[in-house]
Amino acid sequence: MTTPDHELNAPDRTAAETRWIGRAGWGLFVVWAAVLVAWGVADPDPHAWGWRLVLELAFLGIAVNIADGITSGMDPLYMLIQAAPQDVILLLVAYPWFGPGYERASRWRFIGPIIRGVRMSAARQKGKVEPFGAIGLYFFVLFPFWSTGALVGGVVGYLLGIRTSILLTACCLGHISSVVSLIWFFDAMQAFAAPFNSGVVKFLPWIMAVYIVLLGILTQRIGARKSAADTPGKE
Repeated sequence: MTTPDHELNAPDRTAAETRWIGRAGWGLFVVWAAVLVAWGVADPDPHAWGWRLVLELAFLGIAVNIADGITSGMDPLYMLIQAAPQDVILLLVAYPWFGPGYERASRWRFIGPIIRGVRMSAARQKGKVEPFGAIGLYFFVLFPFWSTGALVGGVVGYLLGIRTSILLTACCLGHISSVVSLIWFFDAMQAFAAPFNSGVVKFLPWIMAVYIVLLGILTQRIGARKSAADTPGKE
């Protein structure tokens, strides 16, 4: 009895699929970067500072990113174009490393620890999404809490065995929905608070940054205490 061709080629098709996902991510990155640079040249005040928003989204999260952009007077459409693709690009580019290429990538000298850290974070969050499947994954990415987002959500979906097309759709839609809702929220907040005290609004990104850092510290301490409590004591 012969083995069907689709079974013999399954590993190759999986590797090819992830390679195309990575290439799509890099292609989207080139277009995205070109649009941001062109916008910054055409309208430099304040969009020439768009690189700052890119760093904020990467290291401080989407809430700080959107709050800073809105309070700095950046066009909401610019914010959508800057923030919505950024985490999608990261997910597409990094996804092959968390799939079939994880074992090899996790041994890389500099990037390996980051990859292992994201994978461990996703493993801790897995139980929150598992009962709800793709819908749970969408809402996991939608709400910008600590250790959530498109990248971690993508790894969670991979660990749960969610089909790649559904996984990417849920993560991308969740992230874009989060960006749109936060742009609307901070734009409405700025319009509401401006007549009363515009000075407070300018500090909103820093308030959000402090909140996120404190939330992260609190989350880590709760996790450490829970791990200590679950560890049997010495007799």
